[in-house]
Amino acid sequence: MRALHTRPVGLDVRVATDEMRADAYERTLASLYALEARAGIDLRLDRVRRAVAALGHPERAAPALHVAGTNGKGSTAAMLAAILAAAGRRVGLYTSPHLVSFRERIVVDGRPIDESEVIEGVARIRRDVPEDVALTCFELITLLAWWIFAARRVDVAVLEVGLGGRLDATNVVVPEVAIITNVGRDHEQYLGADLATIAAEKAGIIKPGVPVVSGARGVAAAVVSERAAALSSPLSQLGRDFTLDGDPAAALIYRSSGVTIAPLAIGLRGRHQQHNAALAVRALESAATIGCDPAAVRAGLAGVVWPGRLQVVCREPLVLLDGAHNCPGIEVVAAEVGSLAAGRPVRVLFGVMGDKDWRTMLRLLGAIASEIVLTRPRHARSADPAMLAAAVDGRVSVEPDPAAAYRALVAGSAPGDVVLVTGSLFLVGDVLATIDPGLAAEAARERTALRLAGRA
Repeated sequence: MRALHTRPVGLDVRVATDEMRADAYERTLASLYALEARAGIDLRLDRVRRAVAALGHPERAAPALHVAGTNGKGSTAAMLAAILAAAGRRVGLYTSPHLVSFRERIVVDGRPIDESEVIEGVARIRRDVPEDVALTCFELITLLAWWIFAARRVDVAVLEVGLGGRLDATNVVVPEVAIITNVGRDHEQYLGADLATIAAEKAGIIKPGVPVVSGARGVAAAVVSERAAALSSPLSQLGRDFTLDGDPAAALIYRSSGVTIAPLAIGLRGRHQQHNAALAVRALESAATIGCDPAAVRAGLAGVVWPGRLQVVCREPLVLLDGAHNCPGIEVVAAEVGSLAAGRPVRVLFGVMGDKDWRTMLRLLGAIASEIVLTRPRHARSADPAMLAAAVDGRVSVEPDPAAAYRALVAGSAPGDVVLVTGSLFLVGDVLATIDPGLAAEAARERTALRLAGRA
């Protein structure tokens, strides 16, 4: 007689439960992505202030480190989290955007949050925040991060600003330290057309009496200094009050008036990461209730992982992924890759958002590239590569599909060539999903959510 069941009933229940959770997660993401399309960017703080009050102020549950800047803020935040983890702290890390999976944005103890936390947290926020508080997508996600950090009882929250600083959703927090990595031209339609105005927006995260650590230079440094002085906030300036110098291939030394830490090594490539590391160490040195353990600094900086930042995914040819998405970022990456290539052919895969200064970005890349392939990241704001190709001079070709473009470029490269994928974090995410089957599954979930939101 044939068995009625080919597997235990309990397994059927678990499979059904997993499928239901997966469906609920994708629908929750779809609701967020639909909100993003509908509400867009609306930089104000009144909605977030009302929302955190309704939720019982989860942003106050743990000491915070608040990181703003044009470039490097994600790397600096990752270094802070790595050092704190090495010191035995439970760390909540909030960054944006994600490369492949939405859950990358909110990390606790080095691991992305669970799907169930996304489902429950979003539902709880929508239940407890008054209906007339019309949150934007980024505001809701920021509240989700704080809600999860409070529920998980993190010891320290590391928060990356989303856009600007003064009116960013994260700016209702009063941190232990405010960090401003640097100031350059980006998001000018929201932040202003000149460096002084943009710097003022970044400096808006400075709170009265709260220590400030800054890597800004020139006119931007003067704006940050003036704001800090006006609020009686102690200011530490990179190069004046602290440094991190030396040969990355040998050993680095951190110095300030209070401490010297050596030898140091940084797990992220590029000399620009020395600036980010110096800011992270000085921030911890300035945080009264958090502390800066030299052994943890050494271990954290050496072991920090932050994908998509001069990330090597292949050796022959040498394939580098970097999410530089504005002119200052591309300038740094072009210099690093040009030096690294040392005369070898550099072949570039480039995709970009339509609101960026892509003409200048392509000109900077053209100085090091023997070939540029233009593609289109899977994002609604991405620029049409055919339009880019028609507008620029030089040796460019077009392959709209990022996966096909990447495979063809690598397959056509000699072992000694250098392949650089850059222009957008979204493009880096597309390529990572092409390389890693596990990430491909996550990318498929994201596409399902976008399709449900009507954005695919």
